[in-house]
Amino acid sequence: MSTAGAVRALRAHVETWRPYTLWYVGLVGLAGAALADGPHHPWLLASAWAAPTAGWLGGHYLGDYFDRELDAGSKPHRPIPSGRLGARTASWCGGICFAVLALLAVLGGWGTTSAAVLAAFGIVAYSRWCKARGIAGNLVRGALGAIALLYGALTVGLSADPGSTVPVLLAAMVAFWSHDTMSNLVGALRDIDGDRAGGYRTLPVRRGAPFAVRTVLALYAVTVVAALTAGLLAGPDGRVGYLATLLVVLVLGVVALTPLVAHRADMPVVVALRAHSVLVVERVVLASALVGLRLGIGMQLLLVLPMVGLTWWAQHLMRARHELGTGRPALALATPRRAALEDVS
Repeated sequence: MSTAGAVRALRAHVETWRPYTLWYVGLVGLAGAALADGPHHPWLLASAWAAPTAGWLGGHYLGDYFDRELDAGSKPHRPIPSGRLGARTASWCGGICFAVLALLAVLGGWGTTSAAVLAAFGIVAYSRWCKARGIAGNLVRGALGAIALLYGALTVGLSADPGSTVPVLLAAMVAFWSHDTMSNLVGALRDIDGDRAGGYRTLPVRRGAPFAVRTVLALYAVTVVAALTAGLLAGPDGRVGYLATLLVVLVLGVVALTPLVAHRADMPVVVALRAHSVLVVERVVLASALVGLRLGIGMQLLLVLPMVGLTWWAQHLMRARHELGTGRPALALATPRRAALEDVS
């Protein structure tokens, strides 16, 4: 393979990884480990981050593999339909990522193995069967965040007296389940035309954008209440920093969701994509709040600042092109000030 061909192939793989989402799920796993009462050894914390990340990457490969026919019609610029990444290569890479997840899970014991099996089943079920079946698909996809949190907690281990930990963990799992369901539904708002053309019966396709937006708002309310509950149940240590972080999360949520409400009757693709782009950053901040609650504000800032920076930078470079191609909508997303001026004129 020539140098140009190797670079082209590498870029296709990086696009499939979606680097702007890569940091989130590992941070959720780390948050689960932080919430657990077991020993916070560095190698356990690293495993709590690495295993969900491997599963996340595998899910992207297999998701693109299963969606290759849909993408061929609605997003032909993506790696598989454009021919830059072979479908068989994508399936093999997904399998390798799952093998890494399996190895780390088995080394962690029966608890992590069971969580990994559940997550792998959810990833395949969502991509292969559930994505096209309305809110059920969003709920299955959303459950993966809750499972990542549980996996992280099981990596470290719960204490013999879990009374003080389990309620916090359950509340946090509800928060991530509802949030990931909500953000996945916002993604479906972005893809209404392509999903309808491909025969995917997502919630926005079946019930319309206004109903889907109301569902998004309800799920976000559940997220905020559950996250606040987790912080209150955790005790006074770290509460001030946690509540301050939740305030940042809420502000970002308002920034993301307000345009959806304003355009609910006629949802432009660019509006939904911008909303999801803000939520991608916001959920990193949300996950960091739980890390700071147990491991301290210093550790939280050490992780969240570079992760938010990398997420924003990767979205700026890649998000519009990956979702919309290189046409005018992508240009409008990449230059929001120009788009705003055009909307006014």
